[in-house]
Amino acid sequence: MDEKLKNLRGRMTDTKAVSFDDHHKQRVRSRLQHPGTPPKTRRFTIFIQEKFPAYLTYIVLLVMLTGTGLFAASEMGFLLTETNNAETKMQATPSKEELYTAILQSLETIDSESDREQARSFIESYLTNLENWRISDANADFTNRKAILAQGRITEGSFDKTTFSLWVEPNSGLPLEFVIRNQESSVLEEFKLSNDTIAKAYKQ
Repeated sequence: MDEKLKNLRGRMTDTKAVSFDDHHKQRVRSRLQHPGTPPKTRRFTIFIQEKFPAYLTYIVLLVMLTGTGLFAASEMGFLLTETNNAETKMQATPSKEELYTAILQSLETIDSESDREQARSFIESYLTNLENWRISDANADFTNRKAILAQGRITEGSFDKTTFSLWVEPNSGLPLEFVIRNQESSVLEEFKLSNDTIAKAYKQ
């Protein structure tokens, strides 16, 4: 029995009885030359365990800062857009007093005396009382051009419940066309400046 155990012990300690492939030999040599260096898989695991939480924290902070910056930029852009729109609207929509004054001053630029006097008569008759009319559209369309549309109601005498509309060139204040309608929307009176005068006004 002792002899059998001795032979078995000898075979177990005999390196010739064990077969090693090249990969295994290389691993053994590497471990013998660098006993304190863990295997590659172990090194990668240690790297992940030690470094990944810090990197993850950096990434989260970077995403949060980027998101905050983008949000702030979008909000600033929105506020600037709203401010610009408000300023543009204020510039494009004059008060009734300003529009009335601009119209009166523009009458002197009308070359035709008859057109000038007819336009003056309409303005003095229907726009002098600022309570009788309003600016209903500061960006109205007039023959594919931008115009200011003023509208009001006539409540005197036989013209009771009669309405009027006036299109004004926004830059010069020139009265381009006015129309008076009854309560059935039938045209009672209409006046329009000549095409040459209108074209001249839009070129200025």
